[in-house]
This record gives sequence, structure tokens and C-alpha cells, in this order.
Amino acid sequence: MGIFDLMTRATEEESPDDITADDLLIGSVPVDITVTREEAMAIPAFAACVDTISGIAASIPIRLYRRSGGRIEEVEDDPRVALLNGDTGDALTAVEMKKAMFEDYYCSDKGGNAFINRKGNRVESLHYVKSGDICPLKNVDPIFKQVQCLVNGQRFEAWQFIRILHSTRDGCHGRSIISANTEALAVAYQTMRYEQSLVARGGNKRGFLLAPKKLVKKALVALKEAWRRFYGRSSENVIVMNDGITFQEASSTSVEMQLNENKQTNSEDIYSMFKMPPSIVRGGIKSGTATKDDRDNFIRYCLIPLIAEAKAALDRSMLLETEKQDFFFDFDLTEFAKANEKERWEAWKIAKDGGFVMVDEVRKKENMPPLGLDFISMGLQDVLFDAETRKIIIPNMGKAIDIDNLPAESKQEETQSEQKGGGIIGDQNQGELG
Repeated sequence: MGIFDLMTRATEEESPDDITADDLLIGSVPVDITVTREEAMAIPAFAACVDTISGIAASIPIRLYRRSGGRIEEVEDDPRVALLNGDTGDALTAVEMKKAMFEDYYCSDKGGNAFINRKGNRVESLHYVKSGDICPLKNVDPIFKQVQCLVNGQRFEAWQFIRILHSTRDGCHGRSIISANTEALAVAYQTMRYEQSLVARGGNKRGFLLAPKKLVKKALVALKEAWRRFYGRSSENVIVMNDGITFQEASSTSVEMQLNENKQTNSEDIYSMFKMPPSIVRGGIKSGTATKDDRDNFIRYCLIPLIAEAKAALDRSMLLETEKQDFFFDFDLTEFAKANEKERWEAWKIAKDGGFVMVDEVRKKENMPPLGLDFISMGLQDVLFDAETRKIIIPNMGKAIDIDNLPAESKQEETQSEQKGGGIIGDQNQGELG
């Protein structure tokens, strides 16, 4: 007698509300090919990737720069910089707001959104909007695309928000990591659920019961109650099955299914979705397990694409039309180098010795007081060049030469010296030849 006979007998003697298929198929879990955001974030590897990338990206300071006469200068006193790095004027801090937006970027087709509260042309505050609370709308024109946003029944223009979308094609909706990999994430989620049910059953095998003859209602109820106690959270670990009832295993054991190997493979697939080096998640970015190549790949493939999206969104929504020609936002990746102190100072030394930065610029980045040394180091063999006054300084001779106002006499002396030196060499050569 199989399970279908049991179900038929149960139907004859009692209502379906008393004995259901779920009661007879112990521990059955329906399989769904779709995965929600909550289910995806319940997968450890997926949650670790989202949290690591969004957390690190949110902690990187955002700077505002201005192009002026062929030079790029940092604008430090602009209130928008303070809103993006400190107090947003909302319940969330700037870091919390950016982290929430970056999480939505990966987990929602609506992307990450923050409302820009303006008074005239001045940005007063920034307000994060959950992806579930915003409804993007688009026109039907496939060429001249326009987007509006609906929040609590109120319509807003797209330029009133900072919006970052993952793999968008229309500027309205994106394609999140979950939408792009729903089947692979479903496999990982169901594997986790299977392991959970296996632990809840104490490692007992799943299966069904076989009886040589039909069971009466009283026998079915007693057997069902004993089975629940056996698989439930109780100390009872023995079931006495009378009347020749036998247990038939219905699924493979975790060893046969190679559960650990499957979990490892699923995690590797998830790391590939984010292009995340596994050592970054497993050991942490500061641990010894992550190599320099792993950290470089993390910056190149995980952080840079996200930062580029956020930078373009900031330039588009936070700058006035009159500013877009000369101003731009950017993330200060030098802060990221602080994770490794030795590499950070070696990088600063190379930049200073190469003449790319000045001493006080380095000290400023490291939150140290300036020394008033606004010089580019070029070494004694190259002397020093003051970029502001355009003077060449020779420390070991105690001289400062203005290259724009060189004395005419010195030019003549140099010319005569060169001619005289050439004549002497010529006479000597002639004497030697003679």
C-alpha cells in the first residue's frame, strides 16, 4: 500500500482538513523558481557581497572639483559636499543613505533613490527613498526617453532625485542582480532551506510509509501523531510501526547529494555575479588571506563600476546646468588605501618624490597640520621649483632664480662661456692633430 492509497483511505474516513498531503509527506518544501529580495539576502554569500561592496563604497568620501584655467581645484566649502559626507538633513546620515542606495542598486530593479530637497538653486537636504515607496514612470517614445517618479501619489521629475540603476536600458528601471540571476539564487536558497529542514529533523531521512492493507482512521491518527513527535523537537526517537508498516526512503542523504560541495559551488556562483574575489568576503579585506591582486580586483571590478554610476548620477542631479561645464563630483579613493598603512605611505613617497604632490598636500590628506612647505620636491640634482612664483630654488647654493626674469648679462656670459669653451677645445684638438 503506497502513499496514494493512504490519501484515498483518509479521504474516505475523514475530511481533508484533518489529514492533508503535507501531513503524509513529512517535511515537504515547495520549490519556487523565483527569489524575493528578502530570500536572496538570507543567502550568506549574497548578503556578504552586497554588504561588503555597499559598505565600503558608502564610506569613501565624495569631493567636489572645479576646472579652472587648465587646473583642477577641490571645492571644500560647498554645502553639497557636507550633505554627501556628513549630515544629510534627514534621519539617515550620509553613510547610511549611500549604503541603503547601493543595496537597492544591487537588489531592486528600481535602483537606489534619494530625493533632493531644494530651495531655489540651493540644496537644503537629501532624503533616501526606499525602492518599495517609489514608482518610476516612463513615456512611450523609445528615442526621446523621459522619466518621472511617483511617491505617495505625488508626481516628481527625475532630476529631483539622485538615481542609480543597475544595467538599465531605459533610465526608468534597471535589472538587479536578483532579476538577472533568479534561477541560480533559487538553487542556493532551496539548498539552504533543505539544510535547515535536515537540521530540524535531526538528520533523519525523508520518505513515505508502506502498509500491506488499508489503515483505519484511528491507526492513521496514531501513526501521524507518533511521526510528528519523532520529527518534532522532542526527546522521542523511536516509532513502533505495527501491522507490517515499513519506511521507504524518498530522497538522497546529504552525503549522497554532496551538500557541502553544492553549497560551495553556489557561493562561487554568487561571487561571480558580483565579480567579487572570494578571499575578500571570507577573510575580510584587511586579512592576510586577501592578496594584493584580490584587493586590486575588488577595486577594479566591484567598486569602480558602482562609483562611476554614482558619480554620473551626482553630476547630473546635484549640479546646476551652468556648473556642469566646470564642476564635477568624484570619490576620493585615497581613503581606501588607508586599509594598508605600509602601502599607503609608500604610495605617498612615490608621488612626492616624483613631483606629483607637495608635502602639505600629503599631510592634508592624512589629516595632519600643514608645515607651510608649498614646494615640489625634485631632489638636489634637480633643485626645487616653486609653482606659484615660478622660481628655481637651489638650496645648497642659497639662490632663487626667477625663470621669467633672467638677467640679460647672465645670458651673454653663458653664451660667451660656451663660445670660449668651444674655442679652447678646438685649439687643443688642432694642436693634437698637428
